[in-house]
Amino acid sequence: MRYTSWVMKTPEILAPAGNREHLETACLYGAEAVYLGVQGDSNLRAGARNFSPDELAGAVDYAHAAGVRVYLALNSYPHDAQMDLLPELVLLARDAGVDAFIVADIGVLGLARELAPGVPLHLSTQANAVNSRAVRAWEALGVSRVILARELGREEIARIREGTGAELEIFVHGGVCISVSGRCLVSSYLNGRDANRGSCTQPCRWDYALVERTRQGQYLPVFEEDGHTFLYNSKDLCLLPVAGEVFGLGLDGLKIEGRNRTALYVATVVQAYRQARDAWARDPAGFAVKGEWVREVMKASNRGYFTGFFHGTPGHEGIGYDFRGYVHTHHLAARVLGRKGGATVFEARNPLIEGMELEWLSRDGRREFFTVAKPVVEGGAVRGVRPGEVFSLETAFAPVPGELVRKPLSEGDKVLGLRA
Repeated sequence: MRYTSWVMKTPEILAPAGNREHLETACLYGAEAVYLGVQGDSNLRAGARNFSPDELAGAVDYAHAAGVRVYLALNSYPHDAQMDLLPELVLLARDAGVDAFIVADIGVLGLARELAPGVPLHLSTQANAVNSRAVRAWEALGVSRVILARELGREEIARIREGTGAELEIFVHGGVCISVSGRCLVSSYLNGRDANRGSCTQPCRWDYALVERTRQGQYLPVFEEDGHTFLYNSKDLCLLPVAGEVFGLGLDGLKIEGRNRTALYVATVVQAYRQARDAWARDPAGFAVKGEWVREVMKASNRGYFTGFFHGTPGHEGIGYDFRGYVHTHHLAARVLGRKGGATVFEARNPLIEGMELEWLSRDGRREFFTVAKPVVEGGAVRGVRPGEVFSLETAFAPVPGELVRKPLSEGDKVLGLRA
């Protein structure tokens, strides 16, 4: 039987912040905590824009002013040469006021405890904690929160919750490596770039054909589409359809993957999960997943969704055989900069043409459609706006700076390859 105190916990919504804009977007659209990295190979998203050391304190101050906690990812597996660079970063982050370090390597854990004993330690999913004994062992080493391995089902998570007093967190949404929480070496073998030090080239997403060594040129019939197979390509995780079960597990954090994704992805997904979590917190017994929340996350870039291991080990349904890249139904049209003279000032993110219908995403969950009519650039009316241009437009609503505007993706947009 689960402890009542665990069941009634309200888990925080934890969002990715790959750069400053993503951080601001996450804070605006309902995140209660963000996780981020500093440039270099101290975290497992070295390919993200990340924050420079000089930007870290400002990012923490901004989040804290918005009531949002900041967790710094130090979750790579550094060799000695990289380890020598970490003390300066740990001290910098400690002084900046980060709310926790996310660590995987036990050496990094020891370094953080030594140099920043007042900063809580969260154990990365890369450490593969899959049982309550492991959680208790990490807790004895100073870890306050464990981000559980992704290959755990609902009942296993519940059992771990019963067996430990540590804070627990799980991933609820986003990309999943085919190695799940394992430490993959495919990128190292094929490209000489170590996924465990932040430089994964994602070769599991490539198209493959199978040939037997002594039968060169004779491809075996394992293909699913156009002569290729996608055996290594996992769909994206989405636990929103089973959110009621997730919320009732007594977890402390619900983590959204995506430091390499877009601001529109962050806004869309974070807001959907926050709305669902808040509805559950108001009435756990009467909670039901709304179709509008699920439809929202379907609009964000994804590789197709599945519920991971939550209801048992997935089979073929967890592999995206028809994968051709991210799929999405909308792209980012513009970001609100503010109001001036009764008009709304935007920064365009994709080409906009007079007569286009756009959709405003408010921070409080409202959606409102409007038409691009007589946009003004540098004081003059124009027929179209280029990406990066600042323009003003009369709107019937008064948006807040940082809010986003999206546009449905048309067939013509797909040809142009517009950004999500």
